[in-house]
Amino acid sequence: MISPELFFPKLKKSWQKRQNKDGYLKKIRRLIRICLAGFLYRSLHRAYTDIYMNNEKRPVQTGTYHTLTLGGTRGRFKILKLGEEEIQIPAYEVPESCHPGETLKAFVYLDGKQGLKATTVRSKAQVGDFAALTVKSVTDFGIFLDWGIKKDLFVPKAFLRKDLEEGETALVCLIPDFDKVGVVGSCQIDEFLEDNTGELKENQKVELMVFGVSDLGYRVIVDKRYRGLLYRNEVYEILKIGDRRDGFIKKVREDGLIDASLQPLGFKHASKDAEAVIMGTLESRGGFLPLHDKSSPDEIRETLQMSKKIFKKTIGVLYKEKKIHIEEEGIRITSASPDA
Repeated sequence: MISPELFFPKLKKSWQKRQNKDGYLKKIRRLIRICLAGFLYRSLHRAYTDIYMNNEKRPVQTGTYHTLTLGGTRGRFKILKLGEEEIQIPAYEVPESCHPGETLKAFVYLDGKQGLKATTVRSKAQVGDFAALTVKSVTDFGIFLDWGIKKDLFVPKAFLRKDLEEGETALVCLIPDFDKVGVVGSCQIDEFLEDNTGELKENQKVELMVFGVSDLGYRVIVDKRYRGLLYRNEVYEILKIGDRRDGFIKKVREDGLIDASLQPLGFKHASKDAEAVIMGTLESRGGFLPLHDKSSPDEIRETLQMSKKIFKKTIGVLYKEKKIHIEEEGIRITSASPDA
């Protein structure tokens, strides 16, 4: 079919202008919906706070665990008390051995207009934690994450670093919401990390959590407080967002960034860990490993998660201690028979 625009250039130009105008209008309408949704969320939340919370500071911090006293029953719920505050918990979650007047440890959260709720279901994180959580749903005004309990964790769009899809993993910091009543998540991790690293020392053992990937390596949270970097060429395994590892401080920079390592500094420290890895792997594989000083760095990295340099030095030490035999095809525990 021949398009009529070929015969009517003015009509074609007018049609293109109409399409461009419609595209702009769609973008404007979407932006208005996002703004209205954000405004509506905050307005409703503040209205709920004014009506139900009486503008008073609640004695119960939500998004964390509390030891509460069991009271009576109200329909399908049991009543837990903390001071004058009454919190509902599903009756089936309360152990039969727990009687009125006794205490129960439960996780307290804000369930919209239904007010404070409690659960004995273990949450995946609480206020102040960094956590890697799965995206359950995506909206124009934010995303909702699975944090282990019935009510999903909301992350406002303004607190996202990039667009995420359902099923992806988001690393968030759990913080009090706008009105300090409920809990929301934020993907702006750097905002919650400190630059004052004066108390840290080289080769200090620390806890690492991966929260990003760069060309240089893996961005990590150090001891839940500082930002650090694991250099790609010093990591002998594939890490993903949310992975946790024990590590060591390699260097503390003047700008507050920490160069971290999964191995302790110095051959003596590194070799001690490498010995345990090599001997453990030998024992789990019948006493023999087809690795030697001519094996490729990739083979050694894939099998033992260590560099070839550390591997060669460590098997030298193990050989001198008569813990292994070095053969043409690999290494063998001295107690292992070649026929095993």
